[in-house]
Amino acid sequence: PVLHAASLPPLALNEDDKRAVVTGADFEVVFDKVQGRLVSLKRQGVELLSQGPALHVWRAPTDNDEPPSRRRECMGMRWREAGLDRVEHRLQAAEVVARSPHAVRIRFLTRVAAEGKTGFRHEHVYTVFGSGDVVIDNGVVCDEGLPPLPRLGLRMALPPGFERFAWYGRGPHENYVDRREGAGVGLYECTVDDLYVPYIMPQEHGNRADVRWAALTNDQGFGLLAVGMPLLEVSAGHFTDEDLAQARHTHELVRRPEVTLRLDYRQS
Repeated sequence: PVLHAASLPPLALNEDDKRAVVTGADFEVVFDKVQGRLVSLKRQGVELLSQGPALHVWRAPTDNDEPPSRRRECMGMRWREAGLDRVEHRLQAAEVVARSPHAVRIRFLTRVAAEGKTGFRHEHVYTVFGSGDVVIDNGVVCDEGLPPLPRLGLRMALPPGFERFAWYGRGPHENYVDRREGAGVGLYECTVDDLYVPYIMPQEHGNRADVRWAALTNDQGFGLLAVGMPLLEVSAGHFTDEDLAQARHTHELVRRPEVTLRLDYRQS
């Protein structure tokens, strides 16, 4: 059903030079105006984020990305040479606007690139509504000279305990844009650990394509819901892309207690 902003509960906005805090009836959203990032999202006093969303363009190379026989000219090496595995986020502008008593808009303009490398102009706009919904709009402009990207999306992390993963999209097994014919669209559920695929060499894995929505919840069913506009590619796990890329064998991986969540517009 369509929600009309004027019918939603009112919001309170408090800000200073460093932070903007938006408070609703049973939730609180905190933005860091120095970093240019959403840093806290609480519902009924429960923290849902340990790391807020940021533009993410890297993946742990797959066997096809970096085959040992031709590693020097492979796509994985081109990504590393462009610095996609070590980008930094530098805030250029921040704007906080109370659009109405029921909606607040926060806009961050960020330069995303490795030092001395080509990169991206990222306009990151959050609109917080009195219902507790947070709508995220991303505008990304790529510099000339970048190689084809491994992925384009957001990466964030949730605290330990949000171990149930449900999604409405392709499944039940991992699938990608070039590997999805055998994965029907449906409603699926598993644990975050079930999403891990133990390839001999740790690498990108566990993606779900054509996702309408995905949810991470705890044992009480409380959690975070991400909805595509209209579709997402989604993956979640207890290893970061950096963890996977640095390990050469599965036994070298150390499971993190928090859950890394990736919401991609597209993945190669």
